Amino acid sequence: MRDKYAMSNINKVSGNVFNGPTNIVAGNNYSKKDEENKVASYTPEPVWRSPITMAILSWIGFIISLIGLFPMYKIFEPVINLITNESIKVDSNNNIYVIIFAVILILFVLVMRLRSITKKETRHPLFFNYAISGLGRKITIEKIHIDKCPICGGTMKYFNKAVEWRDITYSDGRTKRKVTKKVPALQCKRNLDHCFEVDPAADRVKKKRLKY
Repeated sequence: MRDKYAMSNINKVSGNVFNGPTNIVAGNNYSKKDEENKVASYTPEPVWRSPITMAILSWIGFIISLIGLFPMYKIFEPVINLITNESIKVDSNNNIYVIIFAVILILFVLVMRLRSITKKETRHPLFFNYAISGLGRKITIEKIHIDKCPICGGTMKYFNKAVEWRDITYSDGRTKRKVTKKVPALQCKRNLDHCFEVDPAADRVKKKRLKY
């Protein structure tokens, strides 16, 4: 004779039979895998197409490097005179040459950075969803129009997100975090966990969870 409670652990939902305790979630089932397969997208709109090409940047970098030789020589002139046994003259303008050389060095690094962007034809975030692009081997400023977050529908932003860092501990016990790597990313303002790493050479990206 069957126990009258033999059917107590059988649940029927929408014609399906589940043996044992069963939790039923109303609505569409949602898994972590579904979230990882979500795709974020954006549309770049050129707002300024500059005439600055990779070739022009190469020439500018070459000219700046030549100009930088003069202040660099004036900075090291006392050392050169000491090595060559010539009379050492104190130049009161030596500090000015140091400043000039520092400015030239900054300009040179900036030009080489822009040249690298045009050479690789990549896109990089600036601020307020603007970007600098080297597509077509030419510098272009773009406005990035981002679609809603594909996971929750929130507003997204485009920026350089820190993904790697190291903690520096000082002798007085203070700790400072120094960022060692940033990547272009789309991040939801509604839920910061919804973050997508952006390929600098592409317009569509798949979700890749970024660490904080």
